[in-house]
Amino acid sequence: MADLKTFSDLVTLDYGLSVAVTVRGDGSPQATVVNAGVLPHPVTGVDSVGFVSPSATAKLANLRANPAIALTVRSGWQWTTVEGSAQLIGPDDAHPDVDAARQRLLIREIFAAAGVTQDWDSYDQAMREKRGTVVFVTPHRIYSNPS
Repeated sequence: MADLKTFSDLVTLDYGLSVAVTVRGDGSPQATVVNAGVLPHPVTGVDSVGFVSPSATAKLANLRANPAIALTVRSGWQWTTVEGSAQLIGPDDAHPDVDAARQRLLIREIFAAAGVTQDWDSYDQAMREKRGTVVFVTPHRIYSNPS
């Protein structure tokens, strides 16, 4: 049975490169690639899938209107999909329990969970300029191909 460990095991193999699928206003799917990792939600503490995006993207516009999302991580022919609902936390999606300093650290934690390293000072600046937003996906369904 697939679970977040199954997803997390694949994250470590290729920097958490995952296909994220959101739903456009007309009901059609919109797909993009993100670096995703498994970590505790900053408010609930429940393990979730997280990724980071600049604020002005189609995927975030879609998620603001409809939080339904699917993320598929793969390595070779092994894959795991998490379907769930997204919560956005960022400059344009404020959360009362997450201030700007905590959000900056969350961005770093998400990339660390995906196995990505950065020049953090430069990346912090880039995320400020792009109004970086963290996305936490609470899983409702997890499935994968047979091992």
